[in-house]
Parts: sequence; C-alpha cells; structure tokens
Amino acid sequence: MSPAGVGAMRGPAGLFAVVLLAYAAGSLLSWLAFGSTVGPAFFPPAGVTVAALLLTRRARWPLIVAAVALAEIPLDLYFGETLGLAAGYAVANAAEPLVGAALTLAWCGGTPDLRRRKDLARFVAGAVLAGPLVGGLIGGGITSWRFGVGFPASVMHWFAGDAIGVLVVAAPILLWPLQFQVFRDRPSEAAGILGTAAVLSWVAFRTDVPPSLLILPILAWAALRLNMIGAAVAGAQVAFAANLMTIRGMGPFSDLGLPGESRLALAQVFIAVNVLTALLIAQEAAARVRAVRERDVERRERLRLETLARLGQQLAAALTPHDIGQAVADQVLNDAGAQAISLGLVSPDGKALHWVAMAGFPERVEATFGPGVALGRRTVATDAARIGQQILIPTREYYEDQYPHMTQWVRMSGTEAIAASPFSSGGRPIGVLLLSWSERQRFDAAQRAYISAVTNLVSQALVRARIYADEHARAAVLQSAVLPDSPAVTDGFDVCINYEPADPAQGIGGDWYDVMSLPKGRTYLAVGDVVGHGLTAVEDMAQLRSAGRALAHLGLPPGQLLSELNGFTKDASQGKFATVAVAVFDSGAGTLSYCCAGHPPPL
Repeated sequence: MSPAGVGAMRGPAGLFAVVLLAYAAGSLLSWLAFGSTVGPAFFPPAGVTVAALLLTRRARWPLIVAAVALAEIPLDLYFGETLGLAAGYAVANAAEPLVGAALTLAWCGGTPDLRRRKDLARFVAGAVLAGPLVGGLIGGGITSWRFGVGFPASVMHWFAGDAIGVLVVAAPILLWPLQFQVFRDRPSEAAGILGTAAVLSWVAFRTDVPPSLLILPILAWAALRLNMIGAAVAGAQVAFAANLMTIRGMGPFSDLGLPGESRLALAQVFIAVNVLTALLIAQEAAARVRAVRERDVERRERLRLETLARLGQQLAAALTPHDIGQAVADQVLNDAGAQAISLGLVSPDGKALHWVAMAGFPERVEATFGPGVALGRRTVATDAARIGQQILIPTREYYEDQYPHMTQWVRMSGTEAIAASPFSSGGRPIGVLLLSWSERQRFDAAQRAYISAVTNLVSQALVRARIYADEHARAAVLQSAVLPDSPAVTDGFDVCINYEPADPAQGIGGDWYDVMSLPKGRTYLAVGDVVGHGLTAVEDMAQLRSAGRALAHLGLPPGQLLSELNGFTKDASQGKFATVAVAVFDSGAGTLSYCCAGHPPPL
C-alpha cells in the first residue's frame, strides 16, 4: 500500500473504498490464478484485511468487515457458489482478521513494529497463525461440507493459503510507512533486486535446482540491502511464483506423490520459512547497523566535545582574528568532519566581508575568493551575516538551486554541504564562520548544536580580540608618549636604547627607562619593569616613571627616592609588583650613587 493509500484510509469513506477495492482485486486474482477444487491456494486479501485492522482504530473496524462482505459475496456468487456458502465464506474471512488483529494488538500493546523482534513474533503468532486458524476452522468446515472432502485437509488448505497471504502481504503494508524511503533513496538497486527475485522464483520452480539455493540467497540479499521492506516484498513475489507453479504441477513438491492440497501446504511452509528467515536476517543486519551507527555517533560526539575543549583553550589565548581563525582551523577541520573553513569579518564600513582565515580550500579557490565579498552580494556567508541566522545547505543540488550564480564555487572546491553561522556584537553583524564538507550532511540536532557551540566560542573570542585591539592601541599611544624613540640630549652622556618585549605578539608592557638632567651637574638614570602586559601595565609604568622623575628633581638620593616611590606604588598602582633600579651621577664629584628595588644591579 502506497503512502497515498495509507493517507486515504484516514477517512471513513476512504478506508471503506481502499479495503473494498484491494480485497476485491486480491480475491479475483486468487480465484483466477490460484483456484482449486477446495478454493484458492493463496489468498492475498487476508493480508490486506488484517493490515487495515491493525492500522485503524477499533471504532472503524465495522467498516472493514462491511467492505469484506461486500467484496466477498458477489465474487463467490460470480464463481458459482450459493448465497449461503458465499455468506459463510464472508463470515470466515471477517472472523479471521478480527481475531488475528485483536490478538496482535493486545500482545504488542498497539500496532506492531515489525522491525522489533518481539513484535514480529507476536504478529506471526496472532495474525499469521491464530487468525487464519480460526478462518480455516470456519471456512474449511464449510468447504468440507460443500465439496465432501476431509475436514483436516480442507482446514489445512484454507489455513495455509491465508497464513501465507497474511505474512507476505500484511508485512509489507505494515512496514511501508516505516521504511518506504529505502525504495525512494535507492530506486535502481531496489528494482534490480526485486526483478532478480521475481526471475529466480520462477526459475527455482521450473528447474531441478533445489529452490532454497536460489530463493533464500535472493531474499537474504533483499534483506541486507533493502531492509525488512525489501525482504517482505521479495517474499510476496516468491509466494506468487511458488503457488502458481505448484498448482500447475511444477516444482519440487510435485514429485512427492501427495494430494494437491498437501503439496500446496508444503509449498506454503517452504515460503513461510524462507520469508521469515529473510525477515530475521534483515532485523539482525539492521540491529548491527544501528549499533555501528550509535558507536559512530558516540565517537563523533566525544571528538566534538574534546574539540570544543581544546578550541576553548586556544581561543582563550588568541588575541587577533588571524589567531582565532588558525585555532578554528586546527581544531574543527577533520576532527569535526569539516573539510574546509573560512572566517570572515565585516569591514568597518559595513560594506564587505573580508576573509581573515581560510583553510582546507584548493589554492584556486583561495586565490579567487580569498580577498572577500561585497556584503550586498547574495552568497551563503553574506546572507547569514545580513539576516543574523544560521544557514544550512545539506546538498550541492540545494545550493545550486538557491545560489545559481555561485555554482562555480562549489564545483571548484568539491563542496557538497555548507553551514554558515553569523557572529554579532551589540545586535550588529561582525562576521561569519563558514564550514564546508565534501559529502552530503544530514545536519542532525547534535551537529547543529556543535556548530552553534563553535560559533559561540569564536564570537566571544572575536569580541575579546576587538577589546584587546582597542586596549592595545591606547596602550601603544600611551607608551609612545611616555617613552619617546629618541631620548633627550644630556650633557656628558651618549644614550642608546634597545627595547625587546618578552612577548612579541603583545609588544606592549611595563618596561621603562629614564635619563634626566638635574641641577648642579647631576644626571638621573632609571630602569624599571611593571609585571604584566597591556594597558594596565603601561598606565602603571607611566605613573611610576613620572613619580620617579618628580622625586629625583626634589634632590632625593636613590635610597630615599625608592622608599618614597614604594609608598606611592602601594596607593596608586593598579598592578601587583614592579622592580626599579635608579642612579644619580654627579659629574663634578665624580661619583655614582644607586639603589635597586628588586631589579638586577646596573653594574
């Protein structure tokens, strides 16, 4: 039954029409293709009826029973049965699915999910065995009385034909809403497997080759490649061919010297064993695939968490957008599955998106698109920046449909999927993180959460980098004002300066020097260092340098100068520690007096 057919069953009229037409078509096929002296040997409508009952609520079951009666009685009359016999067959064909469906629903606690082993076993026990047995007792009794055949043989004939009908028809109907996407995603492979199953089913019953050697492998193939729905549909093909050939006296059961009803019963057992084996193979294969996928998902989640932890550590020390882009490239590529990343920042005038980091792209792509893109141009990255929302492109086809003018980009880079996440500060867009993959992506909840987490970490790092850049600029201005490139001219001294910061990346710190002429031919010299970097260290350094100059101008000797400077530092400094060495050179007396506060001696 197609999804449209399942949807049509939602309304009372649609339910009645679908069951009536399906049952009538199946009954007509059974009479024409599988009829015998005691009725059809293979009865697919039994599967249609029980599946309809299992898929609908009990309040609508009378509609299904009415559809069965309305289809059954005219057909039986058409094929020469009396009204009384037709009514009796209708009762049997209504009681059978009612019992099977009621037992199955009670044992499964609702509509069975045949992908679960327990539900499959309960479905077989209730719908495939118990229901057809009840129908066989009623219908087989009527047939035995009508045709004068043995009661056990008549019941077994009815039971076997209906049981196999339920197994190979109801199972695909119940599985279809759950697994129809298998056929949708792989139509060519499905057509090839099912076509091969149909051919081998006919060959198996027309040659001397044992049928199981041909049928079981193709059913197992269908189970492994097309899941349970493939095994069930292939099983229906096998059932059709096996019953038709056995009725015509072909196949391995025709040479056993048994009555026709017994040969047909053996054929049904053969079909049931093979189909159930294929369904169990499909269940086992699906369980193993799920286990592998769950382990793979767990491994990816663990890698993502580890990546986020390492990325957070690297971003905490990143001071520039380039450093941030490098950290993202180091951690997100490969570990997270992405093949390439780009980090773009909105230009100060808000007109362009400049790529500050690109990794994983071919050189041709970086050369073509590396400089950036106008923010007004429609691309995945600029769209994400403008609307301030994450954009996910799961396939290349979807990208080419949405951005037909940019198809050369994905073709040059071999990109199949893209995710663009914007950064913002104060409600304004400041940049975009672009991730790309060479394979299609599902973008499940875990992957979306990971992309959002990376985006948040990078966004915070960019805000810190912007604050640092502003602070660094102010510190540089202050430092250059306090420490000029060339010192003042001092009589009797040649002064040379060499400034090498301990951290070249930061470049701004609390180191200072001072050379200043004092009254009476004296000269003040000082070297100091405030612990730390950045604006705070520069501000402390500026205060200490200025205070030292003022104290030296008052004529304080080095020891007293440092004592006063220490008290000043305790009350005015923002930092925690500073070291200073000062000296006063008296050219007239030819003396040099100095004192150190934690600083290495100057001589």
